[in-house]
Amino acid sequence: MYFGTQYISLTVLDMQYFARIIHVVEQQLRNYTLAFPDVLCYVASSATSVTYVEPVPNATEHIDDVQLFEEFVTLV
Repeated sequence: MYFGTQYISLTVLDMQYFARIIHVVEQQLRNYTLAFPDVLCYVASSATSVTYVEPVPNATEHIDDVQLFEEFVTLV
């Protein structure tokens, strides 16, 4: 396969491997897509806080809120 001037060679084993793991990638993408609105709300509520903000009770369980808050605070 060519991507512009770059060339990538895939073997049959590579393609079989990708076919076996694509469902894992699809599941992660689904989880991230479902969690995105909750992440936006959480970041908005945490933007002005200097202490940990508890997520809303019905927030998705796919987010590690403590880690998200720590990473967000270090960026601000």
